Amino acid sequence: MPENRASCSTTRLTTFKPGFQMTPFDWRDLPPLPSLRAFEAAARLGSFSAAARVLNVTHPAVAQQVRGLERHLGLRLIAEAGRSLKLTEEGSRLAAALNGGFAAMAETLGRLRQADRHRGLRITLTPGFAQNVMVPALPEFWASHPEIAVSLVASSQLADLGRDGFDLAIRSGKGPWPDGEAELLCRTRIVLVGAPALLDRPGTDLAGLPWIVNLADTEEERWMAAKGLDRTRLQTLDIENPMLAVAAALRGLGLLFATEAMLRDHLASGQLRLVPGWDLPETAYWAVTPHGPPRAPVQDFIRWLRKRL
Repeated sequence: MPENRASCSTTRLTTFKPGFQMTPFDWRDLPPLPSLRAFEAAARLGSFSAAARVLNVTHPAVAQQVRGLERHLGLRLIAEAGRSLKLTEEGSRLAAALNGGFAAMAETLGRLRQADRHRGLRITLTPGFAQNVMVPALPEFWASHPEIAVSLVASSQLADLGRDGFDLAIRSGKGPWPDGEAELLCRTRIVLVGAPALLDRPGTDLAGLPWIVNLADTEEERWMAAKGLDRTRLQTLDIENPMLAVAAALRGLGLLFATEAMLRDHLASGQLRLVPGWDLPETAYWAVTPHGPPRAPVQDFIRWLRKRL
């Protein structure tokens, strides 16, 4: 009988090789980072009190960190700790090295953040939301964030954020959306609207007016039936694209169901009016970002859009 042997394989670990020269060192040889931060700040600013204000901690906390650093190194770093610190020769050498290293890190991080902001945002959203909400509002966003470029990709198809390279999606409904993390932007009513010229027709009730409908939307049919309106007996214009539907409503081609958030500017200008007496449900708009921490420009955009909505 042949011997049963479990097969095994050797996994080769690939060594990361950056495209630049890196100096090797052992993190285990370094003191705790908080103690280095405390000493650098105290040495640069000249006192424990000034360092405490910058680091948002107490004076004793800074002093304790510095004393702990001296114990860790077995060296005296502070010669005098009165109103103004005086460093030993070893303390001066360490302070200079830390200041150069931390300053270089701060400068590099600042450049990285600035470059990221100039990379811009790639946003996927529906054509209706793009035309009626986003495009009219973008000048307001750029007034406060002129350095952030925005690319809008309007589509009725649900994009995959990771696969398609989007920073943000604006979506409505309930989710869930497995390709990202959703954050509520706003809740908004669904309303029935019409152009003033259409609504002001004398002696005409709703059954006698034309309607702009989406025949694939059974919710609309149910809302109309609750008011005694048979959609099959009405004069209707079937438009599935919300952007085109709003454009048709603005021209007086029919009554339209839409979200109040999408029609806010048209309602405020008087181009469209609410039809009273319709108690319709709410819906929600969400900001969906790829899994992981969002980029700083994305956070700025979401904060602005939530306030705008």
